[in-house]
Amino acid sequence: MRNPYQAVLLHLSALILAGCAAVGPNYSPPLPSSQFPASFGEPPAGLGSGAVEVAWWRAFDDPALTALIQRALAANLDIGIAAARLEEAKAMLRENRQSFLPRGGPALSYENRRRGEVETRLGPPRQIEIYRGAVDASWEIDLFGRVRRSVEAAQAQAGSREALLRGVQAGVAAAVAATWSELRGIEAELAVVADISQSQRESLGLVERLVNAGSASEFDRLRAEALLRNIEVAAPELERRRAASANALAILLGETPQTFRPPVATPAHEALAVRTIAVDDPAALLSRRADIAAAERTLAAATARIGVETAGLYPEVQVQGSIGLVAGSLNAISGAGALSGFLSPVIRWSLLDTGRVRARIAASEARTKEALIVYDQTVLRALQETDDAFKAYGAAGSTLGLRMLESAANREAARLARVRFSEGEGLYLEVLEAERSGFASRRALAVARTNQRLAVVSIYKALGGGWEICAQAADQDCGGAHGMSNLRFAK
Repeated sequence: MRNPYQAVLLHLSALILAGCAAVGPNYSPPLPSSQFPASFGEPPAGLGSGAVEVAWWRAFDDPALTALIQRALAANLDIGIAAARLEEAKAMLRENRQSFLPRGGPALSYENRRRGEVETRLGPPRQIEIYRGAVDASWEIDLFGRVRRSVEAAQAQAGSREALLRGVQAGVAAAVAATWSELRGIEAELAVVADISQSQRESLGLVERLVNAGSASEFDRLRAEALLRNIEVAAPELERRRAASANALAILLGETPQTFRPPVATPAHEALAVRTIAVDDPAALLSRRADIAAAERTLAAATARIGVETAGLYPEVQVQGSIGLVAGSLNAISGAGALSGFLSPVIRWSLLDTGRVRARIAASEARTKEALIVYDQTVLRALQETDDAFKAYGAAGSTLGLRMLESAANREAARLARVRFSEGEGLYLEVLEAERSGFASRRALAVARTNQRLAVVSIYKALGGGWEICAQAADQDCGGAHGMSNLRFAK
């Protein structure tokens, strides 16, 4: 006669062979919308087709900036947080994969029990002891794909966390470049203020000598002094902004503002000379932008969770078993009669919970629709940010060119006004007006140079570049929170 356990195992084996397909929808990546553009259109001057530069900050030819970005990738706390979340997701994935294997292990127990009279009517002893040592195990047979879909969801979630880490790395690199550009721009404005202040002090001294000689009025002296103070008053606000930019840079590098000392920021005096910026095409954003990749992986995870919930409509099949020794005393546990074990296939089917399960399925489907909309929205925003960055870059270049012409014209006008006044052909009021215009145009030129650099950073940020250096360079530390590894949890 066939053992009943063997019959059950044969039937279960047949079910395993039949249950190859997991329930729930199979995921396929979303296709670009029919409205997705084939190109970015006519790019402004300085932009062209080609693969996006990986270490794009090298285009600035600024070793200090390169060193700052390397330090930030190694020590930034936001990167450290994103890396820790990725490690958490990977650990959860490993846990889900363990569900394919049996669970359980050794179990030791001792029971000392006194039974009541109603339990001992036939005369067995009322006081009993039971010693048990066994190996217990249970195994869920994944007939309908609950475990497989759970693993799919965990794997997609880990992919989303990895993409988010890449996004943080790219964002930190862009933030360091932008903050460093602002710091250099502020230094340039301070240099303009210092230069013109010195020139205006000399002019004020000249006017005072003319007043003493009777060749100028007190009105001219007061106007010259007012212009000097108007120039000098810009310095305190610039100093505040310089300190704020340095503090922001310190946080990006994972350092305290009180102890951080930024590198010496040399003011830029010429237009930024960068080679043509390669911008690739819109389709490349789908594979390069980390936020798009994260949204796509989130959609994949949400789709897999529909299958996890759908599996609740079907029976759950488990095999439970145990083998070990059970005896009434320690002396008897080594005897042949102490051997004990069982094998128990279990089928659970929560028919009464069907309404709850279907509600959870509907909720998962709604979350999947939401994830698809978020994905489409992320793609549209990426296209918007890219187009905005291109337009800003074109405007910044045009503005810089005009500011350079304006500054040159105002400087020449101020020189001519001083010459005319020294020759007695003009009024000192004309000199003051020309110098005031020259000061304003030189500050505006410094701001225009900064805006051009920020526009370049915005382009690379919109294109999603920068994180690739962490994936390609084995010697590049991109884990963030570099200085946190020595900390220990308090016991």
